[in-house]
Amino acid sequence: MVDGHILRNLKAENTDLKGELSAVKDENQDLWRVIRALNQLDIDLESFTGPADLMGMVMKILNIALESVESDNGSILLLDDDTEELVFVAVIGDRQQELTDFRIPADSGVAGWVRINKRPTLVQDVRKDDRWISAVDQSIGFNTRSLMAVPLVMGERVLGVMEVVNALPEDHFNEKDLTLLELIARLASFVLGFTEIALDNRGES
Repeated sequence: MVDGHILRNLKAENTDLKGELSAVKDENQDLWRVIRALNQLDIDLESFTGPADLMGMVMKILNIALESVESDNGSILLLDDDTEELVFVAVIGDRQQELTDFRIPADSGVAGWVRINKRPTLVQDVRKDDRWISAVDQSIGFNTRSLMAVPLVMGERVLGVMEVVNALPEDHFNEKDLTLLELIARLASFVLGFTEIALDNRGES
């Protein structure tokens, strides 16, 4: 069973996020979609039994992120400290199978820049951004036009990066989308961080 402290912290973070979203509810109806999805996560928290359930929650959070910014393609990359690589551990989109478990150097591309600087970024046209590397697209047969990337942070440590690519209604995202993604990434960071704690505790018992 998952430690009760972990569940309480996850629920507290979820409640805080819903409060922040509600405070700006009049600015955009997209926020309400996020709030409704976060409410559903409260129900799912009650059924946690182990780390596998927590990773399932990460996929649900990634789905919420894609719906909130209107995109069909996104991923979560986690840092492998042993190899200094970012690994695509959760992927939704056109090349899910090809991209899952794909690795890139932890200091390369837009994701690497976000990890190193601990700052989110919005790239409206990847071909005009010097940080962009096309190697991943070429390897999996994908065409990235625009993207947003947000660090996943637990305390002072960067766990990885959440990325969303190719806005559906247009060729790029905007600052409102980036703000939504930052809020949702906070919850993903808590889930991933406490998954790690749960695994460590299990190894010690």
